[in-house]
Amino acid sequence: MKANVKPVEMLYEASQTTLGLIEGAVPKHEMQILKSFFRCMESNLRIKLEQIAEGKPIIGHHFAFPSEVFSCFDAVPICVEAISYLFSALFTTGSEKYYDLANSWGHPYHSCTSQKGMIGMALEHNFIDFDVIAIPSAPCDNTIASYQFFSEHLNIPTIVADMPYYHNSRGYEYYSNELESMIQELSTILNQEPNYERLRQSIIYSNHAVENLAEINNLRRSIPCPVESVFNPIGSAVQNFFSGQVEKEIFYNEVLEIARERVRTKKAWRETDERVRSFWPYMSVFFDITFCEWLDRKLGMPIVTDIFNYFFFGPIKNIESLDTKGMIDGLAYQSMEYPMVRQSESFASVFFEDAVNLAHQFSADCAIFTAHIGCKQSASMIQLMREILKEEVGIPMLTIEMDIGDKRMTSLETIKKKVLEFTQTLL
Repeated sequence: MKANVKPVEMLYEASQTTLGLIEGAVPKHEMQILKSFFRCMESNLRIKLEQIAEGKPIIGHHFAFPSEVFSCFDAVPICVEAISYLFSALFTTGSEKYYDLANSWGHPYHSCTSQKGMIGMALEHNFIDFDVIAIPSAPCDNTIASYQFFSEHLNIPTIVADMPYYHNSRGYEYYSNELESMIQELSTILNQEPNYERLRQSIIYSNHAVENLAEINNLRRSIPCPVESVFNPIGSAVQNFFSGQVEKEIFYNEVLEIARERVRTKKAWRETDERVRSFWPYMSVFFDITFCEWLDRKLGMPIVTDIFNYFFFGPIKNIESLDTKGMIDGLAYQSMEYPMVRQSESFASVFFEDAVNLAHQFSADCAIFTAHIGCKQSASMIQLMREILKEEVGIPMLTIEMDIGDKRMTSLETIKKKVLEFTQTLL
């Protein structure tokens, strides 16, 4: 086995343990979506470890990169940001030790914890042995600045696909060419010829996931919402860690069946009736997924959607007959319209329009904006977002300053207090 894959091994053990606990101790009809996630997570990590044991190279990548591309090669994709935040969610002390190590090394305390966790892991034990890293130049400065650590300090070959500012036909074509160049660079570094039929199969998995998520979101518009709030943080992990892999299709298919059944039977799945439908224009809380259970069961305040769990694009059409260029063109478009990239890498008006659209679609009663310390680009527009949602949709917005991956900046107790006080003004 590769010498340094400790984070993957730790997550695999944590997934096994958590899955055993919730399947053994939680009634069959409870936490069905969380159980589905951990079944897929356990399977995905087990396969990754088996592949690494066979000597396959490891490709580290950014969450906003279309990792279907990596299926061209006999390699193991690992999402850097997903590792950091899965640690935050699954372990008692989260990734805090590694954040502190990165800070001590000189990485700014106010930078994004999404990459900082892996930086700390590398500083302590050279925790994971990437053969190559592939990232886009979007959606924020944190991305480029943090990945320089891996490139310059650890000397890991790092390929950057330049993403243009304008999201139009010219921009999509430019980024498609960047992805083509990246595939050729990966081919040279890995000493493998790209297999585009494997890419086609990977896109087919993703297409099914995109179609299922669209139907899930249609069902989430129902009142009461048939999907637990925990779908939001774990859905973010699914997008980033399972991209282009069969587990992504399986997870969304299982969630879709659960949601269909609940809408059909109108069977309650929580003790508290739905009282307030909350829309989160940015991200949900990653460092403690029990917070979502508290929203659902104690407040009757489901998160009907957030930035990561709604796609403003459809599946890549005619995938069975597309040539290589057509497949990469489709991935380039999806990548540039990917959650957070679409809203943060282009004009602010896109973010506002999307927020108004989603608040209307999901019949939101309020909005809650997580002002993540690493996301300077989003913090600059909070007041405008508040005014626009009030004027266009007629709903108030609560802002909570926090680090979505580090509970020490704003504790869970403080977040609950703010949400509870906000809720009391609505009822």
